[in-house]
Amino acid sequence: MYNNDSKILHNSGLYGKGILELPLSSLTEEYKSSKVRLEMMLTESRDPCIAGNAPTLATGRKWTPAAATHQAKSSLKHRDIVGHVQRGRGGLGLGESKPAWCKASPLQRRGLVVEEIRREEQAARCARAISQGKQGRWMCWEDVEKRKLSWKEIWDMEASRTSFLLRATYDVLPSPANLSQWYGEDPTCHLCSSPANLKHIMVGCKTSLAQGRYTWRHNQVLRCLAASLESRRMFVNSLPPLPSHPPPTGQFVREGEKQPRIRPPKTEPGQLAAARDWRLLVDLEQRLCFPAEIAMTNLRPDLVLWSASVRRVYIVELTVPWEDNLGEAFERKKLRYAELAADAEQQGWKAIVLPVEVGCRGFVGRSVTSLLKDMGIRGQAQRQSIKALARAAEKASQWLWIRRRDNTWAPR
Repeated sequence: MYNNDSKILHNSGLYGKGILELPLSSLTEEYKSSKVRLEMMLTESRDPCIAGNAPTLATGRKWTPAAATHQAKSSLKHRDIVGHVQRGRGGLGLGESKPAWCKASPLQRRGLVVEEIRREEQAARCARAISQGKQGRWMCWEDVEKRKLSWKEIWDMEASRTSFLLRATYDVLPSPANLSQWYGEDPTCHLCSSPANLKHIMVGCKTSLAQGRYTWRHNQVLRCLAASLESRRMFVNSLPPLPSHPPPTGQFVREGEKQPRIRPPKTEPGQLAAARDWRLLVDLEQRLCFPAEIAMTNLRPDLVLWSASVRRVYIVELTVPWEDNLGEAFERKKLRYAELAADAEQQGWKAIVLPVEVGCRGFVGRSVTSLLKDMGIRGQAQRQSIKALARAAEKASQWLWIRRRDNTWAPR
């Protein structure tokens, strides 16, 4: 895949610098991980013949699996001494819990060493990326879920999709601003005659906003989110009715007999398990009118999910912003519907405002994961929903990029 856009990257000096050094699973990482895994399988085998006669693995002169394994083990032992530390803005203990090296089984130790090798490679890539002003902007993104493309996913993608995804993520598409920097061409937008970089084309063009291009992309993502929530709502409503009285906590036990163990009944995870009469409204085909039984307002949130039996309402507002502005979009939407939530609470409802963000280049905010988890969508279903949302935003943005020179707008 070496088209005209690839020639632009190559001639500008950007080809091969930002794409392979950024958050992709590199071939070097996979090579080192496989070598270290094989090294531990041989040297720590239960068979003494294999462990005592483990061959030296053939690698280059600058890196050997034995030295890398020893260094990774030392780092893991040092981490046991240090203990749990705070990472990012989350409190102590909010990160992923990992087994301690001293208590881990041989299989777990092998996984910990391989994970440490991957972490070191990722840290090296991040150190290179942070020095790149344009291609390293992803280091400044906050509240964004990690999105690591495997090589299998890359090979299964269409060539046009892979090209757009990688170059849009690192801002090396032939936008007017980049073409002006590379070749001295006109840097203005073809629609509004303003200086046009990739951010302007994706989220900042006034003509695109007036023509409804951004609204169309927003609705494409909203359809995927509504489909996931509607599927979950129908499943919860189809469950057996909740018992009107709580089950007895104990029973009479005769003298000399053992009290039988009472297992608590299994309940569905998520906030929706509290009722069986959930209703959902989406602002898509027809103009959404906020339920009058909850509050009177002219605001039109994207999704309203409520139950009259428990008097609880979820107000979901979706935004498809530039990835640098996810936190700002969350606070803005949260403040916008704060008064509506207060009015609903005065009417005896428990109102929860849930702003969610999906970046215009397909990077999902942590607010989406939190929403799906609260609704009881977890595991494989959660991963599939997140992939669908990312794909919808990415595909719509790709169509906006293709139509960036057309003055007329007719969404496909």
